Amino acid sequence: MTSRSRSALALLAAAAIAAALFGAATPTAVAAEGDMSWGVQPSTPSGPDGRSELSYQVAPGTVVSDWVAVTNYSPVAATLRVYAADAVTDYDTAAFTLVNADETSTRAGSWTSVDGASAACPDTDDDAERACAATVGITVTLDPGARADIPFTLTVPVDATPGDHAAGIVASYVADAAVGEGAAVAVEQRVGTRIYLRVDGPLSPGMGVQGAVAGYEPSLNPVGGGTARTGFDISNLGNTRISVQPEVALVGPFGIALGSFTLPAVQNIVPGGTAHVEAEMPGVAPLFLLSSEITLTPIPAGGVAATDPLPAAVTASTVAWAVPWMLLAILLALGVVLSVVITVRRRSRRLLAEDLADYEEQIRAEERARSVVSRHPDGHDSSPALESEAVR
Repeated sequence: MTSRSRSALALLAAAAIAAALFGAATPTAVAAEGDMSWGVQPSTPSGPDGRSELSYQVAPGTVVSDWVAVTNYSPVAATLRVYAADAVTDYDTAAFTLVNADETSTRAGSWTSVDGASAACPDTDDDAERACAATVGITVTLDPGARADIPFTLTVPVDATPGDHAAGIVASYVADAAVGEGAAVAVEQRVGTRIYLRVDGPLSPGMGVQGAVAGYEPSLNPVGGGTARTGFDISNLGNTRISVQPEVALVGPFGIALGSFTLPAVQNIVPGGTAHVEAEMPGVAPLFLLSSEITLTPIPAGGVAATDPLPAAVTASTVAWAVPWMLLAILLALGVVLSVVITVRRRSRRLLAEDLADYEEQIRAEERARSVVSRHPDGHDSSPALESEAVR
């Protein structure tokens, strides 16, 4: 297997694991791989303090110093890399996750440096050194059951944009995973704690819906309802985190209401993030033309404070053909059978009429023959005109 294949598989594995581990904010996030198990949580110099996340509201130019605790729950020693990374919204799952390990953070992740990480970075300007420290991080080796309380520094740029910024501090474990025929890939598993940062300034929440598509799968039951599908993207166009309650109303021709469906809330979309949503709605009547009317309503959930300004609700629509193919096929088959029956009956009637006409002609011919025989039994013509001529 080539090094490129190894790298690609490793990144895919890391991305999937990161998405799973950061799916929910908990006081202690824990990952497990075989006998390996470890966790990360907010801390103080003397140990965890019960916080579920690292949350700050600061002015531009502020420097925040804080701690995270990394604990090895494994029965064996564990070597872990601790570093910071930008947070993003996973497009497919809408989950809070982090950029891949080989991607350079450019936002809050680059502002966050695990103390001591800069020793492995070149001595350049402060911004470049902090970005390097965030990516490189530090390596710690922990005995079974041991914990390390690690300080970090979050330096907010003086020109940081107002609103919400998100990142995470992770502890990653790299192990080789077999992929067959003696080949192996390096798989990075990550677990971490979230960083939510709000920079002072005007808040301008906003959201949009794009890429709406609809489809319809008819039922095998010719008189039953089929399955309608609707997909669309929810984009955070503002500078605050948003949570959204999507709703889809299905409308047939002439405004016929076919049902309204409230989908699970999509929570905690970070600024600039996009989440893809798909809805599957069974039991929809096939009325040939189907319209999906999408409504996105902002809600104070998923870490969005009740006092935060909310974006305006947005709507979109898309159409799809809802054709009852099974019913049409049956009707077509019935039409073909009916056409054959009518054709056969018409042909039978025509043949019968022809036979009757032939029979009638035969009867008339026989009657004419009998009439001639009755007038001339001896075979001579006995008309009065001939008799008169014979007398003269």
